[in-house]
Amino acid sequence: EYKSYLRPQSIIVMTVVNISNKDLVKKLIQTADNTGYISVNGYFFPDTFEPYIQRLLDFEVYEDDVWVCSFPKSGTTWTQEMVWCLKNDYNFKKSKEVDLDERMIFLEYSSIIPEKYQSMVDDSIEKAKNALRPRIIKTHLPFDLLPRQFKEKKPKIIFVSRNVRDVCVSFFHHCQILEGFVGDFSLWCELFLAGYTLYYSPLEKFLESYYQAEYPKDRILFLKYEDLKKDLTHEIKKTASFLELTFNDDILPSLLQHLSFDNFKKHYSLNKSALTEFNSKTRSGQITDSSAFIRKGKTGDWKSYLSGEILSRFEALEDKIFKIAGVRYKLE
Repeated sequence: EYKSYLRPQSIIVMTVVNISNKDLVKKLIQTADNTGYISVNGYFFPDTFEPYIQRLLDFEVYEDDVWVCSFPKSGTTWTQEMVWCLKNDYNFKKSKEVDLDERMIFLEYSSIIPEKYQSMVDDSIEKAKNALRPRIIKTHLPFDLLPRQFKEKKPKIIFVSRNVRDVCVSFFHHCQILEGFVGDFSLWCELFLAGYTLYYSPLEKFLESYYQAEYPKDRILFLKYEDLKKDLTHEIKKTASFLELTFNDDILPSLLQHLSFDNFKKHYSLNKSALTEFNSKTRSGQITDSSAFIRKGKTGDWKSYLSGEILSRFEALEDKIFKIAGVRYKLE
């Protein structure tokens, strides 16, 4: 079913040529910008990822790094900004002047954009390599595809996740905006449940890779989007404690305002408008406004999209995630 070969250190790359859901993958190719896909250790990626695998595995890691890790659309941007503020003495002025993607490099970004656009962006791996220490690095890589030096250096990991229903809905809109996806939501659900959502899927395997990882418990912090929404103050203080930082309660009102949804929508450095504007000029994404990346910022949006038979399939996926990863999410 697969054309496969072995990468160094048991990284298995398979070119999708005749899988059982080949018609579904064909539909993905027809409705999004990427033209080919591969499986890397069982994770779905665009074929642009392959030339970067060795560089990502060999990326130099430092013990004083902090890595913000997540599956896409799980509260990553929110968590990034919270961590950056905690680590940079609440420098709100700089935050509003310098784009978040420049303050915290997205390690593998260059590897997941279509080849025809790669010359338009800087090499993200090189940028992360040259970032000033102590670095804060963003990645959506599953745990088993992180750089090999994690085993030795053990940098701190902050992993944020979200209930699968809201992830699916948010990822659908994300791919309309940024990936040129023109299929409908029904097709998107089929892709999501089959593990073919452009990159990093299947979600259940991704979550298992972190929640079941062999990693020191004092070096990884698990956050949930739903908890951030329910009690942001508590989650901020928990994160500060994990980072071994003394939290000043006097700054809390300003930090809460800074991390508010309205503030993210408003500020160019936080709402990823530079990225959405780039895509509106170069790709076939469905751009409605420059702030489209920051959409609703709420939990429970899935209720407007999922019902009946398709909802029952998501419930089955949630049961599977609990079985293999040991995690459940509060649903509204």
